[in-house]
Amino acid sequence: MAITTVFNSSGVNAFFMITVRGVLSRAIGSSFFSNMLYRFQQKNLMILSEGLDMQNPLAASKYSQTLNSALAQGHPLTEAQQLATQALYNSTQIQALVVSIKQLIGYMLIVAIVIMVISRFTPFHKTLKVAVPRTGEDMV
Repeated sequence: MAITTVFNSSGVNAFFMITVRGVLSRAIGSSFFSNMLYRFQQKNLMILSEGLDMQNPLAASKYSQTLNSALAQGHPLTEAQQLATQALYNSTQIQALVVSIKQLIGYMLIVAIVIMVISRFTPFHKTLKVAVPRTGEDMV
């Protein structure tokens, strides 16, 4: 009877650990980082797009270069303007994504360093006192 109880509780514990560590933690972590990346990307896209006008020489040169290239390929003026605007938007979107990834990795690095420092100076040998029973020879 006691052996059945031990196997049942260890089976439940193993199932719980596999479920939490293997399934739930990955889903929660993935959704958390995906949500943070999306929020950072939207914020950085808004910041980067504030300076996109014809007064900005980089934006104006990219726009005019794409516009002239589209006109040289035979597109009508309205379609060439749309292509130039879309190219400028795509470039800004990629830059916002790169800045957001750098920002997210920076925050993760700061949290990892804080956890590392805390775990380095936590006296685990004093806080976790576990008695180790001597049972003779193990794994014979």
